[in-house]
Amino acid sequence: MRTIFISRNLNKESPLRKWAEASGWRVVGRSLISFAPLDFSPPGPEETDWWFFYSPRAVEFSADHLVSKPKQQSKSVKLGVLGAGTARALRGYSGQFEPDFVGEGSPAEVAVAFGKIAAGQRVFFPRARQSRLSVQSMLQDVITVQEAICYDNVAVPAEEPIAADVYVFTSPLNVAAYLDHQKLKAGARIIAIGPSTGEALAEYGVKYEMTEQPGEAWVVAMLL
Repeated sequence: MRTIFISRNLNKESPLRKWAEASGWRVVGRSLISFAPLDFSPPGPEETDWWFFYSPRAVEFSADHLVSKPKQQSKSVKLGVLGAGTARALRGYSGQFEPDFVGEGSPAEVAVAFGKIAAGQRVFFPRARQSRLSVQSMLQDVITVQEAICYDNVAVPAEEPIAADVYVFTSPLNVAAYLDHQKLKAGARIIAIGPSTGEALAEYGVKYEMTEQPGEAWVVAMLL
């Protein structure tokens, strides 16, 4: 039986799980990262113009500070996100948020697009402890960067190699958590979700394919 590994814990509604079960594949879904919230103090609505979320996890571990603000205050701050998945997480968090900016493409492309609309403004980035700072580092001279570490993300390496015919990596830290400790099966197909994940694979010298857009449905489309 052919095996596909994805560096993400899969629920019963996972498009990839459903496809694998219907197609006679074995699927191994396992995140190689553990997450934990951290205490932090965000700037008040009078002290910042934007919040920018890098990932659904950033939404999960920080957006409560926006929910707790009075509506007139929370709505005075504009919201930016990196990627459609983060936009969905923000919309679904409390039912009251709609991103003002959704960045698509590589981090460099997102930084250029976001810089055009946020130039000269104050932008708060709630982020992971291990973050590439991919957007904010490119905008240091364009915006006033504010940041806080709102959650910890720690690699949990695989204790032994995972024998798969297809490997799907979902983040740069998942790439490092696997490749720093284990080898990929020779001849396996490697798929990256997101440009930064692809860049991480390239740094290890791994040849990979990238989904057209983030999301498991796009992985399935590549496998059909």
